[in-house]
Amino acid sequence: MLVQPITVSPWQSNCYLVRVSEEASEVLIVDPGITAAGPVAAAIEELGLEPVALLGTHGHVDHVGDAHLLAARFGIPLYLADADQAWLTRPGEGLGPRGNEMMAQMTGSDQLPAVEDVRDLGEPFEAAGLTVTAFAAPGHTPGSTLLTVSEPGVEVVFTGDVLFNGTIGRTDLPGGSMEQMRESLARIAASFPTEVPLLPGHGEPTTLAAELSANPYLQNL
Repeated sequence: MLVQPITVSPWQSNCYLVRVSEEASEVLIVDPGITAAGPVAAAIEELGLEPVALLGTHGHVDHVGDAHLLAARFGIPLYLADADQAWLTRPGEGLGPRGNEMMAQMTGSDQLPAVEDVRDLGEPFEAAGLTVTAFAAPGHTPGSTLLTVSEPGVEVVFTGDVLFNGTIGRTDLPGGSMEQMRESLARIAASFPTEVPLLPGHGEPTTLAAELSANPYLQNL
């Protein structure tokens, strides 16, 4: 499996291109945050790739803000948990009291165009020769989801803004809950292989073993 990170958005978010191998043309786009459309399209054109789906770990604009542009350009669906889908067109609602003002300053409007084909994250599905499995992990947002992308013998987990290298996502934005975050972290610790690569929405990759050892939020779960 080949995973290519692309840093996007004013919040330095991680967008990822994922394909079976360097020779494969079909590709998944994970977390196409605002400002992602340009660099993602450029990478796809340079490498001669064929996008087949967009995947969102959650509904914040720094992770799905350019989904409408890439979905329209390539004619592909966006997979995002239903609980966060309202923020696709009203992203400021997920950013706190001044969220709409922030979006208006950033884009000229407090609304974004709709994504034509949005699908909920439910049962595992196949795309680009890979299996995508969703693990609901509310706390940062109601629809926060860990996404395991796998092929036989290889898997990675995209953790969005739930679990970072050394810390966790904030829980003080609309829809956030520290109680739910703690419950999600406990389920993650009990459910995932300790050596599986964790690829977060911001910052550097890690593993569950490293986080269980050093992340203060995963102690005494």
